[in-house]
Amino acid sequence: MSDLPLLLPKFIQYCNELGNDALFIVEGKRDTETLRSLGIEGQIIEKGIFSLNELIDLVFHAPILVILTDFDRKGKYLHKVIIKEIQQRKGHGKIDNYARQLLYRFCRAYRISEIEDLDRFASNTQDRDLKV
Repeated sequence: MSDLPLLLPKFIQYCNELGNDALFIVEGKRDTETLRSLGIEGQIIEKGIFSLNELIDLVFHAPILVILTDFDRKGKYLHKVIIKEIQQRKGHGKIDNYARQLLYRFCRAYRISEIEDLDRFASNTQDRDLKV
């Protein structure tokens, strides 16, 4: 996988290019802190402080949703449940899976299952040119 070193910078650049229309959903505060340390600039909502119904009510009208739950069993289940709940309502925004796919490819290669474990890559991505 020759593009592996570029996956994380590509993920960051893609997320930031989504702009203010995107709303990122993560599981908790440490995930938010990690994404911020990587350079993600968009609005981030932490699932951990809301019930599922409160979360869906809060994010339902966002033009673009990016669900960045962990890649462990709990995170994958939560990802699936959030998508199902959002899709059951009519008129929701777009659920963007591309960012999650980029991040998953990177995490799988480095055997990372939790977003917060990406913090060890934060200093490397800030020093690197993010043009891909």
